[in-house]
Amino acid sequence: METTGTPTPEELLDAGRRTIDRKALQKTIKDIFSYRNPLRQFMENYRFNVIRWSATNLRKPSLWKRAGLFFNTGGIPGILRENFRQNRADLLARWERGVIGDINRSLIRLGSIPLSSKPRDLSRQLKDISRKIYRMTTYDRCPSLLQESLLLSTYEYIFASPHERKFGKLCPDEICGMLLRNGVPQESLCYQNYESILAGRETVLYEFTSDGKATLYLKPMDHVRLEMTSKGYDMVPMGIPPARTLPSPAESMGNMPQLSEKIGKTKKARSGEKPAKGAGKSKKRPQIG
Repeated sequence: METTGTPTPEELLDAGRRTIDRKALQKTIKDIFSYRNPLRQFMENYRFNVIRWSATNLRKPSLWKRAGLFFNTGGIPGILRENFRQNRADLLARWERGVIGDINRSLIRLGSIPLSSKPRDLSRQLKDISRKIYRMTTYDRCPSLLQESLLLSTYEYIFASPHERKFGKLCPDEICGMLLRNGVPQESLCYQNYESILAGRETVLYEFTSDGKATLYLKPMDHVRLEMTSKGYDMVPMGIPPARTLPSPAESMGNMPQLSEKIGKTKKARSGEKPAKGAGKSKKRPQIG
């Protein structure tokens, strides 16, 4: 049975981990004077041990055995310590769910803002979400918020990129949806060139991947351009011109005539030529008188 004074989700949302520890200690102390007091829990544990021993041995324990079971039951300090750990785990789980839910709601609201209607306090909203994500990732066994962090970086990059006026009604969430439909993984959204995309130029999409040897790199994908289609704005794939292929050195050497063939052809041509008229006669130079 929960006692009064349990913190509300709004109070837990503004609380930190030290506040969670303090509230867990307060709840443990309040439970001493409630239905969940340690003495009652101790007697319930003792009766459970007696019932379990009787079921195992098919007889009732003797007086000395009952005394042994009594002293082998966990003491009140151990019960208090276990109650504190349980209260702390419950409050911490509620706090994590509340903060993560608030982060996701803020990202949804941020992703639905048109590019031409950026609020004046956009920088403050971005910093507030970043602070909440950082606060949730600085302790042991913290939840992984990598997806939320990458999405926040993507939205921040999109809002910071200049855009043409015709793209002003687009939202960051719509732009990310177009990229996802074109095969871009969600973890690679923050590595795209949004400056070129929102300028209406042909842009190369990239995928952040690994070569299997712990080396990460950006792998080029398709060439797209943000254009108006029959279904609205979308990333239209662009045709890539075929790459110019150069012949290999072996093919080049195979196509070249052999040196002996060239010499033979030259000799035959010279043997069949007729001597030109006046050949062998020296030309007289005009004398300058």
